[in-house]
Amino acid sequence: MIPYAYLLVIAIPILAAALMAPVSLLGRGFRHGLALLAGLATAVCAISLYGDLQAGTVYSTPWLSGSLRFSVGTDALSVFMAMIAGVLGFLIIAYSVKYMELDTDHGLARYFSLVLLFVGAMIGLVLTTNLLVLYFFWEITGVCSYALIGFDYRNPKAANAGIKAFMITRIGDVGLFSGIMVLYFSANPHTFDLPTLINAAGAGTIPSGSLAFAAFAVFLGAVGKSAQVPLHVWLPDAMEAPTPISALIHAATMVNAGVYLTTRVYPIFQAVPHWAQTVMWIGVITAGLAGLAAVVQSDLKRLLAYSTISQLGLMMFAIGTGGIVAAQFHLLSHAIFKALLFLCAGSVIHAVGSRDINKMGGLGKKMPITAVCFLVGACALSGIPFFNGFWSKDMIFASAYESGNYAPFILAVIAAGLTVAYAFKAFAAVFLGKPQQTAHDEAHGHAGEAPVGMWLPVALLAFGALVSWLLIGIFSRAYVETGLAATHLSLREMIKETLALKPALAGSVCALCLGFLAFAGRRAIASFARRFCRPAVACIRGGFGFDTLYYWIRDRIIGAGKFLCNGFDDQVADGFDRIIVTGFRGLSGALSRSHTGDLGLDVLGIMVGLGLLILVIFVVG
Repeated sequence: MIPYAYLLVIAIPILAAALMAPVSLLGRGFRHGLALLAGLATAVCAISLYGDLQAGTVYSTPWLSGSLRFSVGTDALSVFMAMIAGVLGFLIIAYSVKYMELDTDHGLARYFSLVLLFVGAMIGLVLTTNLLVLYFFWEITGVCSYALIGFDYRNPKAANAGIKAFMITRIGDVGLFSGIMVLYFSANPHTFDLPTLINAAGAGTIPSGSLAFAAFAVFLGAVGKSAQVPLHVWLPDAMEAPTPISALIHAATMVNAGVYLTTRVYPIFQAVPHWAQTVMWIGVITAGLAGLAAVVQSDLKRLLAYSTISQLGLMMFAIGTGGIVAAQFHLLSHAIFKALLFLCAGSVIHAVGSRDINKMGGLGKKMPITAVCFLVGACALSGIPFFNGFWSKDMIFASAYESGNYAPFILAVIAAGLTVAYAFKAFAAVFLGKPQQTAHDEAHGHAGEAPVGMWLPVALLAFGALVSWLLIGIFSRAYVETGLAATHLSLREMIKETLALKPALAGSVCALCLGFLAFAGRRAIASFARRFCRPAVACIRGGFGFDTLYYWIRDRIIGAGKFLCNGFDDQVADGFDRIIVTGFRGLSGALSRSHTGDLGLDVLGIMVGLGLLILVIFVVG
């Protein structure tokens, strides 16, 4: 049987989502109270799972009349991901109570219901050890994402962004489902159970061809969910969602599902030729391209969206080099500091009434708490020493260097340098200098610090970005004790290794130096780019042409479909109709000649027909 804590951490938010609509009829206070209470209970249950960490232990119970077993794992990978989803989910729900009240009073019951359903589905996704159940929760998170991106469905941009996210991620989901089914039918006996499949792959009982197909099909699902090249195009447009949703789904949790899945299936597919190298190269290419795109953005949320894509690329890169603990530690760091940055961005956008950083400036004096918290997030994102991002990025660099992947290691360092440049560009444009003269002057003039209900969750996340790296000993020990890592890394050992492994540390220092040089010379670089590299800048601003290519392919497919449909209608369907019409016209014309109006001929015809009928009856009888 499954312990109650594992059932409650999934059931509480899902049940609260179902009750949100009727409870909301009682009033706004009841609605907010249910959301906060369910979020807090989920966070507490998620944290309590840490006390049950065990190596290889799986709890399961029959489901769907016994034809499928619902099972949950107790290793560090599942439990830490559940804790991230539960705790960050609660903080973002708390932020949303005030933010959404100030932003809109339309559809808030739907909003909180979808958020809670998403949190429950995300926790179910990471806890289950059954691939089919995982896919079930995977699709629920996708539907919630679609609905929340298009939350303001009266806005065509938001509605179209939701549809785009749904369609692009479906490409990956088809691959994931195909890979799951191939694994199921290739295993003997047939099973969706992950530990059994890992053992079967290790024993070599799954045919190599089936294993290779499943490896790349499952990774396609991860590419779609975690917005990796070439299926990354949905995430920047997803910023049409309310800002807390950008923090929850599209920075801290859902987009991490692809990274989680790749880590979870790594033991199954690591021996498949070229699979790990593909993961590594897709990751580092994504990190570099998204970093370049973030540098040229003036929309604050799109800048952070491309930053998310880039950081997810670094995580995939780490997995490809074998740095499982490094990837997951950076996932934890990123979840904290990127949720922090998005929530700070939400406070700024609400205060100013614009997402364009060129229409901001000087907000540090008016929003001091938000400014300090954003600076903490920018330092953590950039990998400044003593912030959480520094230690996790250094672990990624160390994993890449020690695995001998020197060329992608250099590309990762360049991508990290771009991170420094755009992070501090955003901070300087928003909080430093003088207010810009824009159409939003009146709103800018009245800008002030966010309400306590908004800045308190932000401050807690800022504190997490400062101190979460101190948990490396607990984090590492949990991975060792549950069989996911070979060696334990204490806090002292992490600091010692960071200073001792000079190439990795040099990579971190080079990234910081390159980034700050680019930030300091940003105006000169921008002027040079406008004069001599205008086509390249336009290409980067346009997302490197991926959207243009996909829209061209879409139009060609639609055009081909119309041509085939029109051709079928004109040549086949209409031709068949013409044959029938012509045939009946000929038959009716031939029969019409027998109707002469001559009574004698008519009587003769009747007599001949009657005679033939009598003859047939006689013969048959």
